[in-house]
Amino acid sequence: MFVKNILFTLIFLPCISFSQLMCEVDYAYQADILLYEVDYPYQADIKYWITDYRFQADEQKHHWYLVRYPHQARYKIFWVDYRYQADKLVFRVQNPWETY
Repeated sequence: MFVKNILFTLIFLPCISFSQLMCEVDYAYQADILLYEVDYPYQADIKYWITDYRFQADEQKHHWYLVRYPHQARYKIFWVDYRYQADKLVFRVQNPWETY
C-alpha cells in the first residue's frame, strides 16, 4: 500500500499545476519579492497578467491571481518606488497570450 501511494505521487505530481497566487503587502520587509512596474514590455524581466479567477492562475505563464490575505498567497509582493530597489522589473499586459 505504501509503495502504491509513492508511485501514485511520483506519476501524478508533474501533472499538478502550481498557482501563482500573490498578495500585496504593506511593507518591504514583509515581501518575498520587490517589484517595480516599468513603462514598456522590452524593459521588463517578467510580463504578467492579472486573472479574474483563482483557477486561471499559472506560474509558468505568469498569470497572477491576487489574494486578500498573505497566508493564502504563494508569494508576497511589494511595489517599490525606484527601479534600483526592485528584485524584478515587471510589465502588466492586457491579454493572457502576451506574457510569453
